Amino acid sequence: MMSAALVVFVASVGLLVVRNVKSSILLLGTEGLALSYMVWMSGPITLDKVAIVLATLAIKAGIIPGVMYRLVQKWPIEYRQDGPLPAWTYVAGVALLLTVTHVIQLLTATGIILHRALFFYGLASIYLGLLQIISRRHVLSQVGALVAAENAFVILAASLVGNLPMFMEIGMLVDLLVAAIILVWMSRLVHGRFNTTDVNALRFLRR
Repeated sequence: MMSAALVVFVASVGLLVVRNVKSSILLLGTEGLALSYMVWMSGPITLDKVAIVLATLAIKAGIIPGVMYRLVQKWPIEYRQDGPLPAWTYVAGVALLLTVTHVIQLLTATGIILHRALFFYGLASIYLGLLQIISRRHVLSQVGALVAAENAFVILAASLVGNLPMFMEIGMLVDLLVAAIILVWMSRLVHGRFNTTDVNALRFLRR
């Protein structure tokens, strides 16, 4: 489980700094594989666990990255690249990681953290996903950040309660799938209507 959580954390860092959208999609698929492995190794093999693993594998490592990849393939090459990160993003990233270590120190005394390393990887990956949402301007980078943050939430939950009930995990997967499909569809509309993938192009709608 720990190695899978580490993979998700490293992929979250990669999602923040990588500018090529195709590479970001590959990192999302890697996170899906790591989470599937994490669920599989979380305890005795049961029918419920097999169902969760298959659903996680299909949605997070298959459907969502696959739909995003097919969409990107239809765009010209110049729209498959995100802009450079603002300088403040790197400072904010380091500050957020230091904040996670401080939160761990505060919560350790309460006894609610079952796995400190899992908690760090989970919360840090959530912070990095949120940072990506506010710092990236490519519409699919923001979609990928949302998916990555949800992936990290699974790790954070595992660090606190062990395993989530099956109905909660299935519900989260369905919610994520629906949200990702809607956002990918909106990405297609943005590119088709404004001939750009930069969300800044939507600012004029406030006028």
